[in-house]
Amino acid sequence: MLAAKAIEGLVFVLTVSAGLFALYMFVDLLRLRSGQKGRGYRGGIGQWSWAAHRITGVGVVAFLFGHIVDTFAVGFGPQLYDETISLYKQWWFMPFEIMLIGAVLFHALNGLRIILFDFWPNLAVKQKTFAYAELVLFAAGFLPAAIIMGRHAFEKSPFS
Repeated sequence: MLAAKAIEGLVFVLTVSAGLFALYMFVDLLRLRSGQKGRGYRGGIGQWSWAAHRITGVGVVAFLFGHIVDTFAVGFGPQLYDETISLYKQWWFMPFEIMLIGAVLFHALNGLRIILFDFWPNLAVKQKTFAYAELVLFAAGFLPAAIIMGRHAFEKSPFS
């Protein structure tokens, strides 16, 4: 069905666009800024948290937009909807779902860390400690889910 292929194409474009944005942000952070005036920011976990927060935010919004569009297909009948969401059931799409889980979890935890600093500004002096605690919580929440989902994706793949 043509409409299902168009929606799949939109989801593909959103996925690639979010990936290119993430690559652009990463390369931009690694580039030397010798031509800038003033003191250069030397990086650290704060800079990487900021970049990861932006990247995961764009990725989650891209997925959300694609999901709204494919759910909109329900209004045109169950056959179109079923054909559209068949993309999500493919074994090669499952790593993207794993990345989505990681993006949502990181974005949520980092957002909570930022909220803490907004409500209690005195905590900002310990931002590095909070960032490392956030990474520990992220690993504790993400790794088990990634292992379980990754195992399932591998079992459905032609490589198993």
